[in-house]
Amino acid sequence: MQPLQRFIEQVGLFGLFCIQIVQALFRRPFFWRETLRAMHMTGFQCILPVLAIVVPTGMVTTLQGLHVFELFGAQRLLSSLLSEAIFRELSPTLVSIMVASQAGSAVSGEIGTMRVKEEIDAMEVMAVDPFQYVIVPRLIALSVMVPVINAIASFSGILGGYAVAVGLKGLNSGVFIANLFSFTQMVHIWGGMLKACVFGIIVGLMSCYKGYNVSGGALGVGKAANTTVVHSILLIVCVNYFLTSALVTWLG
Repeated sequence: MQPLQRFIEQVGLFGLFCIQIVQALFRRPFFWRETLRAMHMTGFQCILPVLAIVVPTGMVTTLQGLHVFELFGAQRLLSSLLSEAIFRELSPTLVSIMVASQAGSAVSGEIGTMRVKEEIDAMEVMAVDPFQYVIVPRLIALSVMVPVINAIASFSGILGGYAVAVGLKGLNSGVFIANLFSFTQMVHIWGGMLKACVFGIIVGLMSCYKGYNVSGGALGVGKAANTTVVHSILLIVCVNYFLTSALVTWLG
């Protein structure tokens, strides 16, 4: 029963942590400069690794899809498959996983280091709420930047698929572009953006929680960064199933 009790305790502490964040979110002062700095760091850290994953994924999806469609003489539907896969599923999931690995671990390590060095305790002594100055800006940065990075990555993945289909396999460019949005509508694209926003919030909450509750010195900071990535990815995969089910039901 001890592992179960520990799990229930951690869930309760995480819930209390989220309540404190909500309270700090609407309380003055608002540290916009710190928020913009966190957004810049998130984008700078994540954009290249994300593109390095999503673009080849779009290219491989195109190669595999073209091989299947050639069997049925339906090559014109290739771009429709690519846009559906990229916008609705592949890009939001891959982007959030890479952001958890890059920015999430960095945020957890940064906050954990502040905790170990007693900087957070010093803020409380100086009447500065660490939730307002440390937690909220980083949570906002991740929840805003993940959809932005997702939008860039989605179109980059489409371009990667276009380069393979048209440049390497000789598919007609007009056919590829004309059928790109045959089945994908704007509501589906916004659904993918909604996923990215939710995943960004998950990464932000998990990384801030793990970093804020670090103990055990430098070893604890490293452990917090590692568990942030693992737990964020597990939550993303689980939540993705329910979000996909809901979006398929509502949007078709």
